[in-house]
Amino acid sequence: MVKYLEKGGRVIEVTVLIPAYKESEYITATLSGIVEVFRSASRRFEIIVVLDDVPGDETGARVFEAARKFEEIRVIERKGRRGVGDAIAVGAKQATGDIVIVIMGDQSEDPRDVLKLADKARLYDIVFTSRFREGRPQGYPRVKYLANRICNLSARLVFRVPYSDITNAFKAYRRNILEDINLTSKGFEIFLELPLRAMRRAKRTTEIEVHHAVMKGKTPKLSVARDGYRYLALLISLLTDVSFSKKE
Repeated sequence: MVKYLEKGGRVIEVTVLIPAYKESEYITATLSGIVEVFRSASRRFEIIVVLDDVPGDETGARVFEAARKFEEIRVIERKGRRGVGDAIAVGAKQATGDIVIVIMGDQSEDPRDVLKLADKARLYDIVFTSRFREGRPQGYPRVKYLANRICNLSARLVFRVPYSDITNAFKAYRRNILEDINLTSKGFEIFLELPLRAMRRAKRTTEIEVHHAVMKGKTPKLSVARDGYRYLALLISLLTDVSFSKKE
């Protein structure tokens, strides 16, 4: 059963979409940071948190506490772990802003970069971000970094996407190019599928450099061993899909 905590009555320019699962340590600071920066800039925005609520996890309590404090926050609550891919697909359909920005709930994104991305997206259909122009960020696992670079290089060469960090969740999309996109991914490979499908509709794209923080002591949800094959399977699936090669 999906439960919505509605916030209405405002014209929205930017939707910040956050999938949340076991982020109790970081979600409050993530939400308050976004609210503070966007309010200071007098931007009309909403935050949609798609919450996968599981027993023993305090993330839900903290999300609803923040939603009571900040009127810009909407919560979509689902019982049980439904997956980050499904969370993104559900949240994108509920977005009302002209610009949709996806971020994670673990403070890995700087709120000032989120605002910068929103400003840039006024002129583009998709704004990609790059975390690695200066190499591997401090604390970023070496094996994960190597796997990321290989996956991104493969996608860049096969699908001719002129950007270096395609799989980064942190991007901005014009909402109209997300409408009616058929997303199939349930896991982290959504962050490869979504931009590749959106690129078929986009006319103007660009990339900006952003900061990326790796929180100390945080257990990574993405596993190279567990999730790597999903990225590979997605690449093969899209490569062999004749309909995907046709520009919309």
